[in-house]
Amino acid sequence: MAVSGSSHNHGWKSVATGKLLDGFSFHPKLAEWLSTYTSIPKDADLEILEVSCGEVSCPTEETLIVWKEQRETLSSPELHPETKTVGTSAHTGSISLYRNHEFRISRKKENISKMDVDLSWKRFQAKS
Repeated sequence: MAVSGSSHNHGWKSVATGKLLDGFSFHPKLAEWLSTYTSIPKDADLEILEVSCGEVSCPTEETLIVWKEQRETLSSPELHPETKTVGTSAHTGSISLYRNHEFRISRKKENISKMDVDLSWKRFQAKS
């Protein structure tokens, strides 16, 4: 018998990586819909994560699409100590700053519909 008030963890699990140009084997139309209804760069490296709970009483099922977008490139004199960086170039002395994006869809990756993409993107844009 389950103890009242007990909780369980929902952890994100990476299920795929790729680019919109390449498509996704788990969903034949998802890359096309993301290209049509979002402004995710087509050549961005995407990571698809999923959280799903196996407990019948817990309906948690979500997909998270993560990508990095280069914001700007700074030369060494422009840098501040608190600046977080991802990529550096030894030849030019410049550092590329990236912004992480996390786009959430409240559906399992293989069950995402065109409407899910469109409505979720509008919600994502409103929060940005």
